[in-house]
Amino acid sequence: MASSKNASSLSDPYKLPMLIFAIIAFMYFSAEVLKPLALSVLLSFALAPAVKFLERRRFNRVFAVVLVGTLTLVSLGGIGYVVGQQLTSLADKLPDYQDNIEAKLSGVLHPGQQSSLDKVTSLANRVTAKMEGAPTTSAAPATVAATAAAEGAEPEAQTPQAIQKVQVVSSPSFQERLREAIGPYLEFLGVGSFVLILVLFMLIGRDDLGDRIIQLFGHRQVTLTTRTSEEISRRITRYLGTFALMNIGFGLVIGLGMAVIGVPYAVLWGCLAALLRFIPYVGPAVAFVLPLVFSFAHFPGWMQPILVVALFGVVETALNSFLEPIIYGKTTGVSALGLLVAAMFWTWLWGTLGLLLSTPLTVCLAVLGKYVPSLSFFATLLGEEAELEPDVRFYQRLVALDQEGAIAFIEEEAKRVPRAEIFDSILVPTLSRAERDAARDELDEKELAFVWRVVGEVLDSLEDTPEFSLAAASAAAPADGKPAEPITVLGLAAEDTADALVLRMLAQLVAPAGFTLELEADVESPLEVVERVADRSPRLVVISHLPPVGLSQARYLVRRLRARFADLPLLVGRWGELGGSATAAERLVGVGATAVLFSLAEARDKIIAMGKGATATPPAEGMGVGLSREPARTTA
Repeated sequence: MASSKNASSLSDPYKLPMLIFAIIAFMYFSAEVLKPLALSVLLSFALAPAVKFLERRRFNRVFAVVLVGTLTLVSLGGIGYVVGQQLTSLADKLPDYQDNIEAKLSGVLHPGQQSSLDKVTSLANRVTAKMEGAPTTSAAPATVAATAAAEGAEPEAQTPQAIQKVQVVSSPSFQERLREAIGPYLEFLGVGSFVLILVLFMLIGRDDLGDRIIQLFGHRQVTLTTRTSEEISRRITRYLGTFALMNIGFGLVIGLGMAVIGVPYAVLWGCLAALLRFIPYVGPAVAFVLPLVFSFAHFPGWMQPILVVALFGVVETALNSFLEPIIYGKTTGVSALGLLVAAMFWTWLWGTLGLLLSTPLTVCLAVLGKYVPSLSFFATLLGEEAELEPDVRFYQRLVALDQEGAIAFIEEEAKRVPRAEIFDSILVPTLSRAERDAARDELDEKELAFVWRVVGEVLDSLEDTPEFSLAAASAAAPADGKPAEPITVLGLAAEDTADALVLRMLAQLVAPAGFTLELEADVESPLEVVERVADRSPRLVVISHLPPVGLSQARYLVRRLRARFADLPLLVGRWGELGGSATAAERLVGVGATAVLFSLAEARDKIIAMGKGATATPPAEGMGVGLSREPARTTA
């Protein structure tokens, strides 16, 4: 009862948006607390596989967590030390590259003449020198001369006074120097220590943490909570592991490439490329710009910068176009557009750390949308693939009058699924949707005619490429190996063109087994239908009826045929109702239908079974799919 109340409250169209905006506001104003917590959860997901690996080797959990944490800190410290040493060496040599940069810029801007940059620099130097050499007095010389002339005295020669530079020397205490040196890093060290402690406790007490989460959401939601948390953990762990391996490989390739090109500090560029690539979108660009600018400043020629551009271009293209789609696959389950929009949102909310955490946080939202019905819009907006049924996609193209797109879609589907599935899962539901929309006046006559025409052209194209079903052929073949006697099958459309199109689909399905379905359409009245059936003398009649319209017409047609032909098998196809409408089927059987079928595949199997000599009219055992009855022994 409580769960149903919660579900109804969350499904409220006003309460849910207000709750979401309240959560966003809370995350914005409490970012200083939530950001270290989110980072701790992310790191615990990243280190959990290593801890589990040691536990499977019979290590104590506390020892495994401490060992993994120590090795991680040592590895990061070693990398930081190497990178710091190379950064210090690079900073000391930066002034040596000024002349090279100015020469290249001069050659690019105005080859062979003084550049605008040189002119501006020369002018600034001259102005600065003049200002430093000018005398500074309490009054300007012109002002002094004017004052002396007014008093009748001769102006005295003004002797420029030399400017004395005053320098204040302070001798800070040891505490002040320590505070100045360590102060900027105190906040970082404090947050880092807090994150480290949280990660250790999360790894040690992960079972207790899972129990608390289940207790928080209630015992009635154990299955939902467990599945959600397990999938979130699996996706994020897999993503982080794969992402880390890809970035490490990327850094190794860049470092080796820089060494081969001859760019100094190859280890530095490789480490920066690997580390910066953990920051989505911005990191790879920065990792490319830094070595490019350095190669431009360091080398006198242009060959090395061009090689740096080529190296990053080849590696990034290989990763983004080939390796990452294959290796990642459906690791995150989030579309590329969803990740981009989410990165913008999390960056606005939490800054640089939000950009770093954007993918894991977005994965959590996508999984919640998958399992929590009231949050299903997250799965729809962020999911890797649009959860749209094939028949809806096909019908959308028809409503948009996109004939080429609709035919191309069916051609692609025909390459991967059997023809019977295309008919039952795409074409028949599409025709049913068109009938339903036309009955509600949402589709006019021209649009309905367009749908029928395109479906007819699709069937024409499929007839040119017949599909021989081995299962159908083996079912049609008798046990003694002799070919079965073909049955004359007559198809009758109960209402309109849509019913006739479905009969054309059935004709294609039974054709590989040696059956020919003759279609009788454009008949003005049921009495005329009865006369045509009498002229053809078929052994089997299939009446096509496509809901939601035409049930009364189908019942009347069955009643007239049964009154005239007492022993003639009458199969009624109420297409598209895969669940089976017991009421409609009961009404059809009640007026004389031999069997009511709901799919073309079932109708194909029924016809083939009759061709083998199977009983066409078994006694009815209940209502549902394939409902049948003993034919009524009545006279016309």
